Parts: sequence; C-alpha cells; structure tokens
Amino acid sequence: MNQRNQNKPMGQLLMQHRFYLANQFLYPLASIIKEGFGQRVRQAKKRLTARNLAMAHAIKYAIKGEYPDLFVDPALILLSDGPVRGITVGQITRDTAMLQVDFDGGEITSVNHDDEVLLLAYDQKGQVAVRNEKPVIRSASAMVLELPDYMWEVRLDLYVLVRNRDGIQYSRSQYLGSV
Repeated sequence: MNQRNQNKPMGQLLMQHRFYLANQFLYPLASIIKEGFGQRVRQAKKRLTARNLAMAHAIKYAIKGEYPDLFVDPALILLSDGPVRGITVGQITRDTAMLQVDFDGGEITSVNHDDEVLLLAYDQKGQVAVRNEKPVIRSASAMVLELPDYMWEVRLDLYVLVRNRDGIQYSRSQYLGSV
C-alpha cells in the first residue's frame, strides 16, 4: 500500500476501487449508455446523467470480489433501461469475422413490429465495442454483426438492446454471455 493510501479508511479505498473499475468498464460504452438511459434521464426530477445511472448500477451490483481482488461481472452491467419489451435470444453463432444471433421478438403488434434490435460486442481488454450498423427489427428473428479484424481472435462480451422506432425508449439491456 502506498503512503497516500495508508491514511485512508478501508471503506474509502474500497469505494474508490469500485468506482475505478466501473468507470474503466463503462468508458468505451459511453455513447450507447447515453442513448440507452436517455429516457430515464429526461423523466428524472433530479439532475441525473446517463453515465451516473449506469455507474451507480455497476458499483452497486456488478463489482464483485473482496478488496483488493475486485472485478466487474459483465452479466450485471446495464447499458440501457426502459419500458420497451426485450427479446428472447436463441442461438449465438460465431465464426472468425462475424456473429449471428437468432432471436424471438415475442408477440409482434402494430406498435412494436418495427422496434430496432441492437447487438453490441465488447472487447474489455482492448476497451472497444462495436454494434450492428444495419437496422434489424424485432420481427426479423436473426441478425448478423460483422466484426472488425482486431476483434476476430478476442473474447467478446455480448449485449442486446431493443429500442422503439423513434430511438427514444429502450428495453433493459440483456447480457448474452461471452464468445
């Protein structure tokens, strides 16, 4: 322990480390978090930011372990939250240059048939994330994400989000696992 940290209470060191880990994990995901929590920020009576909502959730729920061996559990990270109904993910297939995700959009109605499904692949070590560029709607039942060459051989954490046709309201993000 360095001299600056020797005089700090253990609780303060723990919180600083939790904050640091959550910030490191979420930083590359800032643009999707800003969109994904946008509706909640606009509805809040207090002055909140999307980053603060994501950070608070990560610090409270996604940081696991005992100090100093803390780590981020990517399955407990939230990238979006809102009233849009999510999807049920079936099979995930990965080859070197692409990911394919089969899904069930649930009951398709005139209100939700054109909800957009977003697939996000996140390389924690490289601190880079990509998402599908081509719009995929709820009724499509499958989507493909072309991976850049620097993501071909790395472990990726996958998330799926659903947003309404206006791109304003989102579902709660779903962690699909790592590939």
